[in-house]
Amino acid sequence: MTTRLGLDIGTNSIGWCLIDDDARIIDLGSRIFSDGRVPKSGESLAVGRRIARGMRRRRDRYLGRRSAFLDALATHGLMPADRAEAKKVADLDPYPLRVRALDEKLEPHEIGRALFHLNQRRGFKSNRKAERKEGETDGKIASGAKALDAAMEESGARTLGEFLLNHDTKRVRMGGENKDYDFYPQRHHIEDEFDAIWAKQVEYHPDLLNETARAAIHRILFFQRPLKAQIVGVCTFLTDEKRLPKAHPLFQERRLYEEVNHLEVTTPGETSRKLTVDERDTLILYLRDKKASAFDQLAKKLKLDPGQSFNKASESRTKLAGNEIYATMSSKTLFDNRWAHFDMDRRWLIIDRLLNEQTPETLRAFLAEECELDDNRIAEAEKAAHRLPEGHGRLGPTATRLILEELKAEVITYDEAVSRVAEKDRRFRHHSDIDRTGEILPKLPYYGELLTREIPPGTQDPADPPEKRWGKITNPTVHIGLRQIEKLVNAIVEVYGRPDEIVVELGRELKLNEQQKDDFNRRIRDNTRAAEARSKILIGEGFPDTGANRMLLRMWEELNPANPLDRRCPYCGETIGMHALFSSAADVDHILPYSRTLDDSVSNKVVSHKNCNRQKGNKTPYEKWGDTERWDTITEQVARLHKGKQWRFQPDAMERYEGEKDFLARQLTDTQYLSRMTGKYLSSLYADASEGSVYVLPGRMTAMLRRLWGLNSLLPDHNFVENEHSNAPKNRLDHRHHTIDAAVIAVTTRSLLQRFARAAGQAEEQHLDRMIGKVPEPWEGFREELGERLKHVTVSHKADHGRKGKPSRHHDITAAQLHNETAYGFTGDYAADGKTPIVVHRIPLSSLKPGDLTNPERIPDETLRDALYRATEGLSGKDFEKA
Repeated sequence: MTTRLGLDIGTNSIGWCLIDDDARIIDLGSRIFSDGRVPKSGESLAVGRRIARGMRRRRDRYLGRRSAFLDALATHGLMPADRAEAKKVADLDPYPLRVRALDEKLEPHEIGRALFHLNQRRGFKSNRKAERKEGETDGKIASGAKALDAAMEESGARTLGEFLLNHDTKRVRMGGENKDYDFYPQRHHIEDEFDAIWAKQVEYHPDLLNETARAAIHRILFFQRPLKAQIVGVCTFLTDEKRLPKAHPLFQERRLYEEVNHLEVTTPGETSRKLTVDERDTLILYLRDKKASAFDQLAKKLKLDPGQSFNKASESRTKLAGNEIYATMSSKTLFDNRWAHFDMDRRWLIIDRLLNEQTPETLRAFLAEECELDDNRIAEAEKAAHRLPEGHGRLGPTATRLILEELKAEVITYDEAVSRVAEKDRRFRHHSDIDRTGEILPKLPYYGELLTREIPPGTQDPADPPEKRWGKITNPTVHIGLRQIEKLVNAIVEVYGRPDEIVVELGRELKLNEQQKDDFNRRIRDNTRAAEARSKILIGEGFPDTGANRMLLRMWEELNPANPLDRRCPYCGETIGMHALFSSAADVDHILPYSRTLDDSVSNKVVSHKNCNRQKGNKTPYEKWGDTERWDTITEQVARLHKGKQWRFQPDAMERYEGEKDFLARQLTDTQYLSRMTGKYLSSLYADASEGSVYVLPGRMTAMLRRLWGLNSLLPDHNFVENEHSNAPKNRLDHRHHTIDAAVIAVTTRSLLQRFARAAGQAEEQHLDRMIGKVPEPWEGFREELGERLKHVTVSHKADHGRKGKPSRHHDITAAQLHNETAYGFTGDYAADGKTPIVVHRIPLSSLKPGDLTNPERIPDETLRDALYRATEGLSGKDFEKA
């Protein structure tokens, strides 16, 4: 008996079907589970928890610092120990004290009040690692800080406190995001003022303001925790070493040799040949100080004959990457020729500081003193840091050196180099053996044990639980899906034994035909040329040539592709020029509000004036201006836009979007990734995965066979017509449709898979059904047997647990947040009279009565009111109070 298990893997479901000898169904079913995301927004459940946890942590740290600061002030005589007396000091206006402290003697408690006010708003401190993206250093925070410095210098203010006393403090932002504020104080402003106050007041209180007091108070006031170190995974081959960063010179050198060694010279009508060692070395030397080079230039370098090229060259790939680290650091504006004379350790020391040094002042001091760079080169080095690659490779330093030696010795591929190293060093294993030991596992282990190269690293401590020890996939949908696959497949193996084959559906397109390939390559080629043209425009106009700016320029061009001099805001019809595009006057707007659609695609974005964007707010264009005189202007401008954007301005845009949002690209992406990981994961049940015991197939084939065999009619909806079952729609409201898909997957043999693949290469996609023709059922009576078995299927649901792992009786109370994040106090809304503000008051739950649960005046929060009502429905008296 040959058994085959079909699995229909989805983002929150698994359909399964086990058959034997392509003759009967053994068992089948569906498993439904949460995808680990918020239903309305689609974001990970961990995001909200992380944000709330971060807010609590910051609040707790501030309260702890404030308490410690008060204790330190009291200890050193700068604040009364008595709480009543301290309250009197707290009532003093701190701003005049901060200014008087610069010129005249203050009483000790007045000094403490001024210093305590510094602690309340101690300013923003830049973290270079959090600002690695190029251009962020010139963002709102940096601009606000520079504006503050200029304003202080213009007004003659010596300190921030003196500036605040004489200016409108509403224009100054002391913390959080710099939105709609002119100035943004930074930590150094506060520290400079602290030093100035202390230096002046120590003249009057030398015994009180001693060095011990200063050190203790200064540390509490300005201490900032360093960023938590990133967990780096272990080497693929030598697990006692950590992986090299991608910016490491050794990594870059190995990557360059590996890519050049893969090049082959192609001649039309002849077999391609590998490079000779001399040709390889010539290209390596040429590419060493270049970020990239066109294949045409490489061909000229090797003096190839006309018509000859390289196997890696295509219409969509015209360049080969060089050694970007060497090219960046050896530029004339940075280290120039000095970089070539640095050894590997010296190079990595400099790169490591550029990547990981958190304090800008410390980095500049290192570059000036240790590297002997002037101010201009230091500025260039800081810019270069934003262009260095992030992340780590999969090899440690020893493995990299050994493999690099083999790559240098001969023109061989990476796999060949690894095999040669493995022959010399028994610690090495070939890639095909990394996840394969030859052992047939009796059941699936935790996926992290087998997919170590696919997930972030764990602690590798046997005492830790599996997820912490081996690590976990950060995508919650994939993580939950793999854990559910583990439980389901192990249960099937326990009852029926290990299946001989496992087939997994992979949501991807069938093989492209020649016309589709040409169209695909043409689109890539056109997009590449357009991007290069935009780069030239940006450079010519003096704007940074970044991906974000090229995208902004693309959206600006879409306002009127035919006339660059007549590109107007779609909401007001006023012109948006090139320079206005990159100023504060223009903005990128989500046509359908992002908060309501989570659609961040280019097709949902348009360039507009910033004030129009703010007027539009959280509405669609029609919701905001559809009944106004402006709509005629908007209609005229929309006619110039791409057709893919025009429908978003229609009155029914949101209704149309709501009908399509269930098929977000995120769902497809998660399904594809999950299917690939599943195929690799399930192969651990077999001795040799190369025998094809586990394989995947495209989802479109499943839909086609389900339709051709008339299986959609097995689970009809209320619109189903019996005599048209072959064209009946798929009923997605019945979870058993996953079981039907799994049955189709289980009976799909390799011969049928090959037939579909050949068909896709011979016919256009829209005629694929017609070309395939009639496909016979896998065995006589298959449809009837499947329909009968479906009647007895009980869909399995993963339980959502409440607190302490116990099933939740009232899921909305114990397994989710109790109510919306609504602040107590003024809600921002007014009563019907338009004058009386609506205020939310804190009330004790013990004061509630059953009748209050439907009273909006008693409980204004609708979500909380409904949740409490459902949790206590039908209860009264003591039962209500207990609930």
